[in-house]
Amino acid sequence: MKLWEIVTLSLVTAILTIVTACSGSSNNGAKPVNQAGNVSKDNQQQPASSEENIELTFANWISTEDATKDAYNQLVEGFENAHPNIKIKSLGIPFNEYKDQVLIASTGGNTPDVLMANQSFTPAFGNANIVQPLETILGGDIIDDILPSSKAGVTFNGKVIAMPWAPHPNALFWNKTLFAKAGLDPNAPPKTWDELLKYAEAVAALKQDDKGNPIYGIGEANKTGAYTGQMLLRITLSHGGKFVDDQGKLIVNQGSALVESLQYLRDIANKNVAPVGAEIKDLRAMFGTGSLGMLVDGDFGRNTFRTTSGKGEVFDKEWGVTTVPVGATGRSETVFTEHQLLISSSTKHAEAAAEFVKYLVSKDAMILYHKLNGVMSSRASVASLPELNEDDYAKVFNEQMKTASPFPTGNPAFEQAMKETSNLTVLATTTSEDIPAIIAKILPKLQELYAAK
Repeated sequence: MKLWEIVTLSLVTAILTIVTACSGSSNNGAKPVNQAGNVSKDNQQQPASSEENIELTFANWISTEDATKDAYNQLVEGFENAHPNIKIKSLGIPFNEYKDQVLIASTGGNTPDVLMANQSFTPAFGNANIVQPLETILGGDIIDDILPSSKAGVTFNGKVIAMPWAPHPNALFWNKTLFAKAGLDPNAPPKTWDELLKYAEAVAALKQDDKGNPIYGIGEANKTGAYTGQMLLRITLSHGGKFVDDQGKLIVNQGSALVESLQYLRDIANKNVAPVGAEIKDLRAMFGTGSLGMLVDGDFGRNTFRTTSGKGEVFDKEWGVTTVPVGATGRSETVFTEHQLLISSSTKHAEAAAEFVKYLVSKDAMILYHKLNGVMSSRASVASLPELNEDDYAKVFNEQMKTASPFPTGNPAFEQAMKETSNLTVLATTTSEDIPAIIAKILPKLQELYAAK
């Protein structure tokens, strides 16, 4: 089964622009580096020197988003001030188009010098042999400082092929204003899964606000797409599921945990406790506008909600954040959706690219990024800094990271499998079909995907 989806004509048109923008880092006949770290001797890198003026192309999506573009600009400015001979040329690509556009540009021999990725994209980039191992080029001090859970997610065939940047553990946000209107203690979020359901139903009983807009108790992604599949995996953890067995083999069928998770999604949809047909951007907008009681989201949520609410920092008074309520395992189960940094195997400026990556994960850069967007660090020495633990918000996410699980992304079929997995959620929330029958319909497709890789 093919892993990549067929790109539309409009996407191909967009690629022509990218190929031109990336022309400074073309392969020029250089052989790529694969996940096993086999670097061709023909792939000679040009070292950076203080006299040489260098332009690095940085593929990313944060420069395209209102919530993060200010942080992006300040980070690049800080690096360029410290390295006046190196200029960063942004290749900003919207998130939903990002992976396919980078892969198509790379197929044409135009891989950006430095690539941003997340845990779903990195295996695809590694499998396409367009990135290089980082142990030597970044050095042991940085590699050894990566948190174990993050390091496991970027290690392929014994080689670290991406530098974890921001781990983004998912925690529970709640709207204090809606809690108070529903007769709940606005300063007491749910601590157990049963309380989560009880509080969600209480908020949903408000039905609508003063303007007639519907109010929901909790939001769960339930529209077809990889993110929805990932969030279903998150929910299965709270119901006792596991990603891999004791031998490290991927568990496709979560058994009773999967059945219970889909029943939970069906119940909150049927009771109008959660909106149906929503993706994460819809849910974030609803939380920001005060029509959603609770939402599980990443540490960038604070800045996102300030923006979507239109109230800025004043909106902080209306919500709180806490660790995900305890479920069947007796602990707070969640995932982290990590942002990562990779270096092209065909870049002519590997040393300069490494300097840029080192800067982005450095103490000063992460303090800035944290201050502007609330993100955490995947480096142990940085995550423990007082500046990244300065308030209850930061402390919650550092605490949540202790029980957050990495996604099983080692197989390049992961993202496509998550898209297929999302159909479980869609069918559970839009049909009355027997849940075991739904699982029996989708499970063979997942098994086929993983068996083919």
